[in-house]
Amino acid sequence: MPRSAQPFGAVVVAGGSGERFGAPGGKQLAPVGGRPLLARTLEALSSAEGLRHLVVVTHPDRTEEYRDALRADGVLDLSGAVEVVLVPGGVRRQDSVAAGLAVLPPETPVIAVHDGARPAVDPGLLTRAVDRLSEDAGLDGVVVGHPAYDTMKVVDGLTVDSTADRSRLWHAQTPQVFRAEALRGAYHRAVREGVEATDDAALVEAAGGRVEMILGPRHNLKVTVPEDLALVEALLGERGPGLGLRIGIGYDLHALVEGRPLVIGGVPVPFEMGLAGHSDADVLAHALMDGILGAMRAGDIGAHFPETDRAFAGISSLELLGRVGEMMAEGGFELLDADCVVMLERPRISPYRDAMRVAMADVLGVGAARIGVKATTMEGLGSIGRGEAAAAEAVVLLRARGR
Repeated sequence: MPRSAQPFGAVVVAGGSGERFGAPGGKQLAPVGGRPLLARTLEALSSAEGLRHLVVVTHPDRTEEYRDALRADGVLDLSGAVEVVLVPGGVRRQDSVAAGLAVLPPETPVIAVHDGARPAVDPGLLTRAVDRLSEDAGLDGVVVGHPAYDTMKVVDGLTVDSTADRSRLWHAQTPQVFRAEALRGAYHRAVREGVEATDDAALVEAAGGRVEMILGPRHNLKVTVPEDLALVEALLGERGPGLGLRIGIGYDLHALVEGRPLVIGGVPVPFEMGLAGHSDADVLAHALMDGILGAMRAGDIGAHFPETDRAFAGISSLELLGRVGEMMAEGGFELLDADCVVMLERPRISPYRDAMRVAMADVLGVGAARIGVKATTMEGLGSIGRGEAAAAEAVVLLRARGR
């Protein structure tokens, strides 16, 4: 995934009443493959490189309901990789965006706005929009969209008034990315002069800002009516045969010895002993690597990083995990989910667990919500129970890109 030139914040607009959706509870929490629609949108966005702050603007009367649903899903547990805040919205869409802007740190240089009901968003597309804004100092905003391919009619009631020149027409989507001063200035002007618009780019344009379009996929659709849910589920690979899903299991065990640092999940853990091995012997990172390679049917870590190769002597397992992540991307796969367990009698790793999730997620280019870490003891049984060794196991779910 390309790296964004600068950090940015995002406002996710999820505060509408969903009247056009026509179903109880509206669309934001409607299930898509067993998970709330909004949760899928947030998970996708959280993987975007450079994202630091994520403000979710909810229906003003349902903020706690949204928070409970998202927490139960696990998507709010991003463990420090991205700061997530939920705030109540306003009557109009632009009132809701303004509520989100008020919460973002004032020093945030770039702000993205995205619809909570667009779960098929590609995080790489958001990164490209931020990069494009950074490349041109004269740009105030970048909008994702695609050209109008159908004939466009201007209609009065049901009577066709004219046929528009579609060569100059694009369908605007979100995300829309802006320089913070341009977006905040446009909103201040809108309040002062009573300007209303249906998207944020229109407000920036009305304030004299220069906005550019970049091509986005047509499947980045916004759920508006109940029938759209079936389309989104199909796009996200939740229905039909041949989903392109792969499961892998990884396991690793190393002896605990004196004179070695203890590194688990890429995080140094204070202890009088460490794990013996050719690299830093990080059992958790090794188990996750093995699980990914297994799901890819690409052998195991011993085949790719043999102990007989001096190049890997003492190397950080996070670096090796990053190489496995590159292999995963080159092989056309993406990490959907991973659950890991560390088996260790001492020390307790719970104070470091979230840091481990973030460290491993960062090198794989995904949100920390996609990696779970827990620990257990062996109740004094076996080499692990006697404090002579530590082990880890990982279960990994991959998906072939484009499936």
